[in-house]
Amino acid sequence: MSNLQAFMIEKQEETFDYIASKNFKDENGNPIAWKLKTITAKENEELRKQCYKQVLIQNGKKKGYQQQLDTIKYLQLLADKCVVYPDLHDAELLDFYHEMDSIDLLTKHLLNAAEYDDLTAEIQRINGYDLEEAAEEAKN
Repeated sequence: MSNLQAFMIEKQEETFDYIASKNFKDENGNPIAWKLKTITAKENEELRKQCYKQVLIQNGKKKGYQQQLDTIKYLQLLADKCVVYPDLHDAELLDFYHEMDSIDLLTKHLLNAAEYDDLTAEIQRINGYDLEEAAEEAKN
């Protein structure tokens, strides 16, 4: 007989400290750690649903449409969902950068391109994606 009690657990949200940029420092000049959180498979599914687009596929004279994941949009929504601190939805922070949208705040003003890429890679890592394996699959 199996022990189903092992599967009866409350999901514990995990948070991680991450230095996303050396540009944001505390009063002692130390980089401020951002707080990132994991999401559930259900939350991830909801994000992915928002990111599919229809793409025209042409094979000779045949034309059709295929659903394709907009990876850029997905990573933006994932980062928006997983960054806990700083609060990208804070009105004062948005106002300071003259932005109305948390994703624009994140992608345009808070990080340079390499830092943004590193942040999204870290978010994927804490959510269980093996980036080295994905890179190998993309090469093949």
